[in-house]
Amino acid sequence: MSEGKGRRSVFAVLVAVVLIAVYFFVFSEPLRPELSAAPLWTISLSASTAATPPDGADPTAVSFSTASRFGYFYTDGSPGFVGEASGPVPVSDSSYVRAEAVPGGVNYSLRSPAGSVIADLDASAPFYSSGRLFSAEADGSGVAAYDGGGNRLWSYAFPCQLSAFSAGDELAVGGTVDGWLEGVDSAGRRAFAFAPGGSRLQVALGLGVSRSGKWIAAVTGVDRQRLVVLGRGGADYRVASHRYLESDYREPVRVVVLDDDRHVLYRRPDGVGVWSVDGEVDELLPVKADDFDVSLDEERGLALLVARRGKKAEVVAFRLPATLLGRVPLPDGSEYVRLIGSSVYFGAGDTISRFDFMEE
Repeated sequence: MSEGKGRRSVFAVLVAVVLIAVYFFVFSEPLRPELSAAPLWTISLSASTAATPPDGADPTAVSFSTASRFGYFYTDGSPGFVGEASGPVPVSDSSYVRAEAVPGGVNYSLRSPAGSVIADLDASAPFYSSGRLFSAEADGSGVAAYDGGGNRLWSYAFPCQLSAFSAGDELAVGGTVDGWLEGVDSAGRRAFAFAPGGSRLQVALGLGVSRSGKWIAAVTGVDRQRLVVLGRGGADYRVASHRYLESDYREPVRVVVLDDDRHVLYRRPDGVGVWSVDGEVDELLPVKADDFDVSLDEERGLALLVARRGKKAEVVAFRLPATLLGRVPLPDGSEYVRLIGSSVYFGAGDTISRFDFMEE
């Protein structure tokens, strides 16, 4: 890089840092007195930057993918490997999948966060769920699972096409277009099969599986729609709680089981619903969202939710079950948003920024 280009890059990053700081002070809504949003850094992501962390850098790699870039950065603001892309790339914090067009199809390779090839991947449509690598098969009615070395662990055929899918650390669950929920354990065996029923048209529209595999939450059916929570009891899963909904969605519905194994968040027309697995909590976060992600900082009792509506996104801080602490809108066009504990990473194009929620 020439000296002139280097100076322009440094200047651009400095300007971005100032603009981000101004943005938070000017456009964020007031937070509760005990909470503040503190901008920490903005970095520029150029293709083929450092593949390994610089000396003294935090070794924790965080993955990202936008329309033009994908790769890794470190939580202290150091860039890692960055590649160019013409669209979203399947990526996790431990590996990513690179596609290469060949005559008659596409070849996939599994690669490390440094960009080196781990293995050629025998897959048809690879994707990650909860950091685990899968591939869709058989026209959408089958799923294959892989280990960290790209070896196929198992392949499972569902009774018909999937309309929803989610995975925990040991359990994967598919929801079908005819309304069945079917679980697959870590050995590729059927863990359970259940049809929630209760609606005129049966279909699974949204699924969430806890990391522990103890709880499964689903939004199912049309006329009427239901929220159903299944809990593990012995060797099987049983209905732990359910409720009928006022929604009438005909598209995928976001459902998340929090890592506390107690609360479920799901999309509602009037906001984000908060439901306890035992059905004793039924609350509403008045935050309208077409899609959302959530992070829980159990040690501080703080939860963060990023709500997306079209090209707009905002981060909402709250305490469970539904006590709002404040909102921070993100710049329009933020393609990438990642929540880790009380930290928010976001960006688009060639920059990634971080801010943290701090308690006074």
